[in-house]
Amino acid sequence: MKHLLSLFILASSSIQMLAQADIKPTFVSGTIPGGSEGARMICDGKLSTKWCIDEPGQMPYFIILDAGRQLGVVEYGLVTGDDTNMYPERNPVTWSISGSNDQQAWTLLDDRKNDRSLPAEGQQEYRFKPQASGQFRYYRFEFLRMAGGSRIQLSEINLYDKVQTPIKLAFVSTNTTTAAQTGRRRPTIAEDASMVADGFLHTKWCIDQPSQMPYTVTLDAGSQTAVSEYRFYTADDTHSYPERNPIAWRMSGSNDQQTWTTLDEQKSNRRLRDENEQEYRFKPHATGQFRYYRFEFLRMAEGTRLQLSEIKLYK
Repeated sequence: MKHLLSLFILASSSIQMLAQADIKPTFVSGTIPGGSEGARMICDGKLSTKWCIDEPGQMPYFIILDAGRQLGVVEYGLVTGDDTNMYPERNPVTWSISGSNDQQAWTLLDDRKNDRSLPAEGQQEYRFKPQASGQFRYYRFEFLRMAGGSRIQLSEINLYDKVQTPIKLAFVSTNTTTAAQTGRRRPTIAEDASMVADGFLHTKWCIDQPSQMPYTVTLDAGSQTAVSEYRFYTADDTHSYPERNPIAWRMSGSNDQQTWTTLDEQKSNRRLRDENEQEYRFKPHATGQFRYYRFEFLRMAEGTRLQLSEIKLYK
């Protein structure tokens, strides 16, 4: 299972609760550390806060994080600010990351030039694999250029010592009916619930049957597997129909499809935006060893029509 430098899994008998780890990176130093949008906000564990500065005379901007002990980082994540959809020019495009054990001698681990991977979406993480590796306690990020101008904005920097592994899923069942399921003429592209596990972003589950709400879909992980993260992908025309994004849902796990354990519940989460085929990541509040995973969608941004292109699980 993935071990985060910013999160760890506290075990209980059968359910594990996600909590802050002792090895959570701590802030050491950075460009303009204080204030409500200072560099210290970069590892406070809150997406609602951010590092946002515009000081061209102090570039390259830097941040040093303390992992608590020597660790090999195999992935790092840059998380965009809360209003990046309005100000995408604040995303960094040129930066480097270095490691050290004494804050004197630094080893270059990754060097990105004009990398425009960060999306124009708020509070979204984009992960990178360093080009070099090593066991270091301290990690320094230097940001040399932004997409436009000199203002940088990031809400979090995450460090990972294990790469996530996708779980191969199979569709099991749904409580909804569509043209394909009721015997009516099958549409050119089926839009039934099985589409969320077919591996294609150009297909989707699109349903508007208010009498059948909450809409449910059950997926088979193939074996008992603990899920550390799940991801929703918006549909191909969400920009035109953002009201179809779910904002309230429940995730549950089971080994017999009879007894279900609630793992995550979101009541008014509007993170999904009006962008087509975009990935949104969520960490369940609890996890455990389950074969079957059920998602119940209780409410959409507006109306009763739901659409998603994919649901993916990671261990």
